[in-house]
Amino acid sequence: MSTVSESLSQLDVLVVDCQATAAAPHGHLLEMGWARVSTTTTRAETRLIALPDGEHIPPAVRRLTGISERMLQDGVDAQVAWRELSSEAATLACQPAPTVIHFARFEHPFLRSLAGGALPLDILCTHDIARRLLPDLPRCSVRALTGYFGRGVGALRRSADHVEATAFVWQELVRLLRDKGISTWTVLQEWLADNRATRQRRRRVWPMPRNVRLSLPDAPGVYRMLRTSGDVLYVGKATSLRHRVNGYFRKQTRVHERTLEMLSQARGLSFDVMPSALEAALLEPDEIKRHRPPYNVALTVENRSLWFASPNLAARSVNPTSQCPLGPFSSAGMLDAFGALATAESGALGSSRWRPDPITFEAGYARLRAVHPELSRHDLGARDNLLRLGTRLWREGRRDRDVEEDDPRARASVARVARVEGGARPSPRDLVDAAVRFQRGVARTRRHVCTAHRDRGGQGRVERVSGRKRTATDSTGLSPSGGRAS
Repeated sequence: MSTVSESLSQLDVLVVDCQATAAAPHGHLLEMGWARVSTTTTRAETRLIALPDGEHIPPAVRRLTGISERMLQDGVDAQVAWRELSSEAATLACQPAPTVIHFARFEHPFLRSLAGGALPLDILCTHDIARRLLPDLPRCSVRALTGYFGRGVGALRRSADHVEATAFVWQELVRLLRDKGISTWTVLQEWLADNRATRQRRRRVWPMPRNVRLSLPDAPGVYRMLRTSGDVLYVGKATSLRHRVNGYFRKQTRVHERTLEMLSQARGLSFDVMPSALEAALLEPDEIKRHRPPYNVALTVENRSLWFASPNLAARSVNPTSQCPLGPFSSAGMLDAFGALATAESGALGSSRWRPDPITFEAGYARLRAVHPELSRHDLGARDNLLRLGTRLWREGRRDRDVEEDDPRARASVARVARVEGGARPSPRDLVDAAVRFQRGVARTRRHVCTAHRDRGGQGRVERVSGRKRTATDSTGLSPSGGRAS
């Protein structure tokens, strides 16, 4: 028969996870999950728990767990789930059953309440073990630890996901414990009970080797944060790869929790040097679509802020498809503004108080069409005409109008990007870049509109003062309508 002196790598342990509406004593259980782990892991058993009458799932918990009140209509009573868990624990050779839970202080009060007495579980916390073994790791959440050990996990919403991830973390921690001479459950308990203070770090220490990030070139490009397995955690672009990437590791305070979780897993880097920052910006979305990294948060469906569009930007999708291959675009509003500009709607200029009236916009847009004949073609749709205009401006190097005259390096960078073989058919990347450029195109349109507004007279004139527009006033300081100028 096995005893608590059996090697940790061979010991049967129970992995448990609970989901609840809030921490005890105010919360109510939503789900319980468990599995047996030794050299292998059994399939996790889970039970949804029926809510007491009058209780509801908070919206934040519903988003986090994916559990709805309708799902709980078929749930069992918490005592029924507890009896099943206790029966599984009773089959383990060692009693009380060795049990591991990640952040056990959350589950422990619920389990103790269900037991109504002495727990048949001998609980240890993998979070506490990891904090002792890896004191320099910025975060020891179950996601951070699984990534640190080289394994990617999904959304980690349900108990089965947490049980599987905790089982993997436990097996990896056992290997580290063995290297420290801790090989049995009893010795592990004694080691955790030793309250001697661990070394307090003054500065954060990162898993990624310092020489890896310091060896990056001071050049524009695209970088990828990697786990030890080679999985891509995050894709980003930079004007200077060295400065951008090392900026993550210099900041010691007020770092976003999600960033700390990512940096706890990042052990390597890969990168591509690009001729200019603009080309890096064009490559980045392609890399995001190819790798779908978990920490490019805007690509997650739960927090969608990027969109993919059809070649003429008329249709859109939250995921890249054969009909919507272009993107990602930063917002649906940008695509809406593009459509409004293509169809000569004043909504293309936004809804601020500086938005021109319809007559003024029509006059300014007519001047834009006169300057750019692509907008007057009848053999193509309005969106295609606007895309062709953007492509031509890109090919002709017209973007240098947006570069300061005294910045030769930026002007040279723009010229390099703008060089396209004459007569070549625009690639999808050309069209994507043209679409992005429409925000600047809108600014040009605004200037045409403002010129038309000034020429009309009788409605005041709009002029630029220190980069801002204001309604012209007379010597009394009042606007033509009689109110004080803002």
